[in-house]
Formats: sequence, structure tokens, C-alpha cells
Amino acid sequence: MNNDTGISVIVHEVNPDHQALYEQWMSKAIEAHQKFSGFLATDIVKPVGEQLRYVIILRFISKEYVLLWLKSDVRQALLRESLPWLKEDYYRTGEDSKFWFEPLQTRVTVARWKQWLLSWGIVLPLTIIIPWAMSAFFELAHLNIPSYFSQVLVAGLVSLSMVYWLMPLATRTLSRWLLR
Repeated sequence: MNNDTGISVIVHEVNPDHQALYEQWMSKAIEAHQKFSGFLATDIVKPVGEQLRYVIILRFISKEYVLLWLKSDVRQALLRESLPWLKEDYYRTGEDSKFWFEPLQTRVTVARWKQWLLSWGIVLPLTIIIPWAMSAFFELAHLNIPSYFSQVLVAGLVSLSMVYWLMPLATRTLSRWLLR
């Protein structure tokens, strides 16, 4: 059984004449999916700049529950209701541990230099702090560990920290900047 959280990133292009109506509708849609089986969390990235592009990140207990919501009669009825003010509705789904490495199949893209800067900003302190902390630990514990083993352990800890904690946290925290 897969224990990964299911994620969906939904992008709505909103007609500028109907932004207030869209936001009222979005409150209703959020209330509906929060009541849906398997729901965990919602994050909303409001438009930045001139484009009225809303990004809604849904988390469910598994990808299967995400797909059930996306294909549900409740969501389809909500989408029909939103037709006058939505220019476009598209989404991407995945599982938490794989989501950050799947190719993006929508028009929402992040500039490569921002991807590099974000990754470098996380990797740099990790590659300084983790080796130093491990060296201090091994010295205090009077362990004589071969350097190749220590390097493999450092690489594993850096990768683990990046994939499971820091990249998801950083991309959520900096999503407005990334999508600008």
C-alpha cells in the first residue's frame, strides 16, 4: 500500500471582469472539498502581477482520493457554475515523494534561474552544516569512520533533507516569488 500524500495543483485563469465572483465561488469550492473524504489541506496562491492566475494546492491522504475529488460530481457541478468567470481550469496530480520530480504538464513554469537559486540556497548550508555536525559527532563518540563512509552518509542526509522536508517547504513558502 502506498503511504504518500496525494497532491493536486489546480490552476485557474480568471476573467478579469469576474474576480470578485470567482473568489466567492472559490470559498464555496474550498468548503466542498474540505468535506470530501480523505481531505488533508489546501493552499492558495493568489495572483501576482497583471495575470489573474490562481493556484490551488490540494492535499489528500492519497493520490486516489485526489482523483476521486477531481472527477467527483460535486466538483463537476462547481466547475459548471464557474464557467462565466473562469477562462481555464487545469490541474496536475501526483504523490508527495514523486511530485517534485515529475515534468510539469501545464503552462505554469518556474524560471530555471529561480530553480537553481532555490536549490543552491538549500544545498549550500546543508553541505556545510551536515559534514561539520557529523564530524563533531564522530569525534565526540570516539568513532573512527572511514571518510568514504562519512561522505556517503552526508550525501544521503542532504538528499533526504532536500526531498522530504526542505524543497516542499521552500517551494510552498516561496511559491509567489517562484511563479512571478
